[in-house]
Amino acid sequence: MKRLLIGTASLLLILLASCAPAAPTSSPTPSPTTTATANPTLTPTETSTQTLTPTPIPSFSFSVTTDMSEVSGREYIDYPNFFAGLLGHLKDVGPGDFMVSTGDVIPAADTRWTIDQVLGEDFLWYPIPGNHDFGASDYAFLRDYNYDPNGPAEPNIVNHGPDSCPHTTYSFDYQNAHFVMLNVYCTADSPWGIDGSITDTLYDWLKADLEATNQELIFVFGHEPAFPQPDEQTGLTSHVYESLDEYRQARDRFWQLLQDEGVAAYFCGHTHNYSAIQMNGVWQIEAGQAMGTRAAPSPGTFLIVNVQGETVTINTYRGEEAPGFGYLLTDSFQIAP
Repeated sequence: MKRLLIGTASLLLILLASCAPAAPTSSPTPSPTTTATANPTLTPTETSTQTLTPTPIPSFSFSVTTDMSEVSGREYIDYPNFFAGLLGHLKDVGPGDFMVSTGDVIPAADTRWTIDQVLGEDFLWYPIPGNHDFGASDYAFLRDYNYDPNGPAEPNIVNHGPDSCPHTTYSFDYQNAHFVMLNVYCTADSPWGIDGSITDTLYDWLKADLEATNQELIFVFGHEPAFPQPDEQTGLTSHVYESLDEYRQARDRFWQLLQDEGVAAYFCGHTHNYSAIQMNGVWQIEAGQAMGTRAAPSPGTFLIVNVQGETVTINTYRGEEAPGFGYLLTDSFQIAP
């Protein structure tokens, strides 16, 4: 009986144990975790915003003519084969922002009048004297001519010439270029020496002018070539040893200065020939004659110089052969860089 009770009690304990809820499994309490978040947005300090406008690339053109030589007067305005006719073709091509003429612009007042009729009274013209511009009326015109109608606006005169030729020698700036206009007949005492040369007076002024400019491109203009060349079309030569080469020491000193100061080109006339040569890194451009299509042994000529940043190209137009009086693009080349 006692065994039975013990056995029954043991069985009861086993049953009770199997029915009791299981003891909870002990698991480690997770440690607090840190959630990674982006750095808080910082409020920027107040700043001024600016819209930067890129500096425009210099872009312009100008025309070059020379040696109108008595056929630019009013009596020739209706003739297609003389100066007025040449200007008409120049207008059609596009005369550029202004025109430079390298001497023998006689009759000077009538040349300006003809420019007014064809290109307009506001068209800018920058002449210099040639060896035939010695008459009293032409001297007076070139002495009194308004070379700076724009005042401080470009193109504007930056330097006047030596005391002996302050009006017929000058320099001006336009965009990224510096233009130097030389009266190659200027001496220490007179603006009208007989022979063309770069005298000490003119050389010293030119040297100071070139050293003072900070312009990217430099062009120099004078009436007589330093190295006269045959015409590229006809092969004719003219004024050899009757130009700046007549005084070789002065010529060579002048050319060395152009080279030292990084001048891109020297434009000239006098010979009525057209040529383009590079001498020791400096271009010499003989601009032919602007008398007319076939008014001289060499064809009539005008140049368009195009500047695009540092790049300079020249387009040369020359009178066509008979029977017409048109002008054809005969040469196109780059002189810088």
